[in-house]
Parts: sequence; C-alpha cells; structure tokens
Amino acid sequence: MKTGSAATVSILALFTSTGIALAEGPISANVALTSDYVWRGTSQTDSGPAIQGGFDYAHESGIYLGVWGSNVDFDDDANIEIDLYGGFSKELANGFSYDLGVIHYDYPGQDSSDFYEIYLGLGYGFMSAKVSHDPENDNTYWEAGADFELPEGFGLGLHLGYNDPDSGDEVTDWKIGVSKSFLGLDFELAYTDTDTSGDDLSDGRAILTISKSF
Repeated sequence: MKTGSAATVSILALFTSTGIALAEGPISANVALTSDYVWRGTSQTDSGPAIQGGFDYAHESGIYLGVWGSNVDFDDDANIEIDLYGGFSKELANGFSYDLGVIHYDYPGQDSSDFYEIYLGLGYGFMSAKVSHDPENDNTYWEAGADFELPEGFGLGLHLGYNDPDSGDEVTDWKIGVSKSFLGLDFELAYTDTDTSGDDLSDGRAILTISKSF
C-alpha cells in the first residue's frame, strides 16, 4: 500500500501534468479505518478490515483531482488498490449540482484487474444519483442515495445500486448507515446487502468505519 508521502507524490505529478498551480485551490486529505471494505455490495478485503486514505485538490473553477488508496484481499496477487480520478463539478443556482469525471482503478502487481470508468452524478438537496460506465468491459453501474440530518447531530444515509454487466449476473445492492461526529472523528455504522446468493463476500453485513478529514 502506498504511504502518505507516496500518495502525495502521485497527486503532485497529476497537478504538474495538467499545468494547475497548487496555490489556486485547496487541498484536503482523508484517512479511514473500516471493519470491511465493501464496494458495491461486495467485500474487497475478504471480510477483513482496511486502512484507507486519500488526497483531493479542488479548483474554484470546479475542476478537481484526487488519489485514494486501500488495502484489498483478492484471490490473485492484488493487495493494494490505488484510485486516480479527476473531473468537473458545479453547484447551480437552482439547487441542482452535477459531477462529470473519470476514475482509474489500479491494482499494483495485478495489471489485468485494472480498469477505468466514466461517471456522471446529479444532486439536488439531500438526494443524489450517479451512473458509472466501464467502456472496456461494457459494464454500467447505476446508483441513488439520500442523506438526512437527524436530531443530536446524527445523520442517516441511504444507498441503492444496480450493476448491469455485459456478461454475468445483474446485481442490486443497498446500504443504510447512521453517522455521528465525535471527538473530531466521524463514525458510521452501516448495514449493506445484495440480492446475490451463493457468494459469501456479497452477503449482508454490518460495517463500522472511523474516518477523519483534514
């Protein structure tokens, strides 16, 4: 897994290649410890814990770049995931927002697992929707979400996703989570499940995540 300094080098290289000066926009960082790295309803860590973190750069024009990493545990040699992404997002005067970008999923040591997606997200108030398409494998993932503010500083998050591959089974996943900030940290307890049968890594499970943004 890349260390924080290595991740910084990666994102600095992105800035240099695009000709964007760091001083023109804020840089943020995030780190998280989760009991299980679940992506689109399926565990990426063989039901084990993960340490995750990333850096983001957001320009006032709406352009953003980022890098994010996590440990993974697959049957092949891949044990690290590094995501590089960039795009353009904007909030409109009528309350709507949009996000258009591309993300590359990199698994060092297992290049055959690498792929990228083009995505478009829309938001309005507490609601959001997003579609991500993998051109190489002709796979499309649709998702919708909602976030609610609860009393005493708690939050409620809802997610529904649908994976539509060119080959293979279609899969629906869902997640419900309760979040709370405490002592400068963000805590989330969530439950996620899919309509897949016969795959232990896609079975329903509770996930505890502790994160911090800088």
